[in-house]
Amino acid sequence: MSIDNTLSLIEAQLQDMQAALLSSDPQALEQTAAQLRQVATSLAQAAGAGLPAAAAERIQSIATRLTLVRDQLARVLALTERQAASLLPPVQGVTYGPSSGAQGARIYRAPG
Repeated sequence: MSIDNTLSLIEAQLQDMQAALLSSDPQALEQTAAQLRQVATSLAQAAGAGLPAAAAERIQSIATRLTLVRDQLARVLALTERQAASLLPPVQGVTYGPSSGAQGARIYRAPG
């Protein structure tokens, strides 16, 4: 596979990853991330043979976009953690098993 094709694949995968982040589709995000990793590995292997000067600009652009996607992913993770914390009470030690001052198991029930 040529460097240009590999770079085009990476750019397409980054676009798909941004779309998956916007749609909040975890399966699509996981699948796209795995494909991006695979294509990035191909690029790293191809780079061992040397890169043309024109590819350096595209790689810099891809690096910038990848940084933005990583930042978006961190924001989504923080939001997800906040949402989970609002649904579940904070854990203060183990729920089951020996612990100091154990008061028994805490059981969570849905209302109704």
